[in-house]
Amino acid sequence: MKRRSKRGAQAVTATLILLGILLVINLISTQIFGRLDLTEGKIYTLSDGSKELVANLDDPLTVKAYFSENLPAPYNSNARYLRDQLDDYKAYSGGKFKYEFADPSTEEGLEKEAQDFQIPPVQVNAVEKDRLEVKKVYMGLVFLYQDKHETIPVVQTIAGLEYEITSTIKHLTSSDRSKVGIFQGLGAPDAFQAMNNLRQIMERNYEIATVELTRNRMVPDDVDVLLVIGATETFDNWSKFAIDQFIMRGGSVAFMLNKVSSDLQNQMARPAALDVDEWFKTYGFKINDDLVMDIHCGMVNMQQRMGFFTISNAVNYPFFPQVLDFTQNNVMVKDLENIMLFFPSTIDTSYSTDLPITVTPLFKSSDKSKLQAGRFDIKPVEKLNPADFNDGPFILGAALSGEFKSFFAGKELPEGDSTMTAPSGIEIIPSSLNARIAVIGDGHLAQDMYLGDPSNLTFLLNLVDWLAGEEDLIGIRTRDVTARPLADISSGMKATVKYANIFAPPILIIAIGLIRWQIRRGRKKVEF
Repeated sequence: MKRRSKRGAQAVTATLILLGILLVINLISTQIFGRLDLTEGKIYTLSDGSKELVANLDDPLTVKAYFSENLPAPYNSNARYLRDQLDDYKAYSGGKFKYEFADPSTEEGLEKEAQDFQIPPVQVNAVEKDRLEVKKVYMGLVFLYQDKHETIPVVQTIAGLEYEITSTIKHLTSSDRSKVGIFQGLGAPDAFQAMNNLRQIMERNYEIATVELTRNRMVPDDVDVLLVIGATETFDNWSKFAIDQFIMRGGSVAFMLNKVSSDLQNQMARPAALDVDEWFKTYGFKINDDLVMDIHCGMVNMQQRMGFFTISNAVNYPFFPQVLDFTQNNVMVKDLENIMLFFPSTIDTSYSTDLPITVTPLFKSSDKSKLQAGRFDIKPVEKLNPADFNDGPFILGAALSGEFKSFFAGKELPEGDSTMTAPSGIEIIPSSLNARIAVIGDGHLAQDMYLGDPSNLTFLLNLVDWLAGEEDLIGIRTRDVTARPLADISSGMKATVKYANIFAPPILIIAIGLIRWQIRRGRKKVEF
């Protein structure tokens, strides 16, 4: 009996010590934050850009989450993920990031408050008591900083949620945003009509302005990035000069141009008279007068006559190549899986050999690709012969950075608009200190009618961020929440892991029980 009492006292003491240790660990854990994330892309861990942003907040920032309680699946898991992510922001903010959840359906004042912040109720389907019902719920966020606020009206998915939150915080807390200019004129698409989607999304992080170089204008001094997209007419000397001097001032430019003018409706194509070759060679590249055809491609509808009827068939169209080959040493494309191009031309970067610049091919066609040059036949065909596509890969996009030489160095100031007063006081800058240029042999993909593939929009936003020096946003945007395995393993190993997960836990519990039973049985024998 004494032995039993002694063992009982020891057990109580051990239990108290264990509880004390757990209490100390819990107290320490409130001061130390950490997370073990075994996913491939670390999707449950904040990116360095997000951590740095909240760590450097000047003033307190509060997030108020207007979320209904008891949300149906899958929105309930979204709410849990959001709480975890807001906890992470809070942990890295040094006490300046706070958040709270409120259910607008519990109080009329809260519902009015949510709607005043432009957070609307949304209808979702829910199965309750074996019946499908439509519920009105709230799933929005408002960010409050100083006397300003920004809203994310609805959080319906966790894909891209970190980017949404971080870009909203960046927009709200930044006092000096970069300005992106969209070149207008020379047949370029209208920024407010043909490129409205891209322009509206860019406005979340940048000031957007249109840039016209008529009437002897230069690129405004406050523009940081210039997008030259889809021009179809010959570049006059003044336009070249204004863009050239913008680069020499350290500005960043994207040239997205089609060197072959293609009309699918009339099935005609011819070289575009842009007159940019010698100009571009000064910067180390050239867009070639050719069209790329790739066996990996998009589809178009082809009309066929069948007696009295016209039938529309979807066929593969090699002039719309699907890009799958991306470089891994440039942040704007390394996490992309695919983009679609439309009548692209190849990029020749051999002119950069003796220049003090760094050239990075961004993406290429597949090895199952070929070129058309000189004469062009863009008519769709019903069936492609893979044996004809063996000439690739070809460079379709490139990034260049460093010290560029001016095309106008040592030349006279070009003539501008003769109907206007000649510009005065302009001195030609012969070279740049450090600038960035991106060149894509396709001027279509930024236009609304070609932005059906979300990957194209992601690439364009990454491109602008890279030109503006905002690489931290790129890394966040391309981290999507998808099925990411812990490791790339064989089918046999997958089956082993699957059945181990099913049977190992109960076997382990049974084994522990048997061991404890044997130990207790041995003790009883000793006692008696």
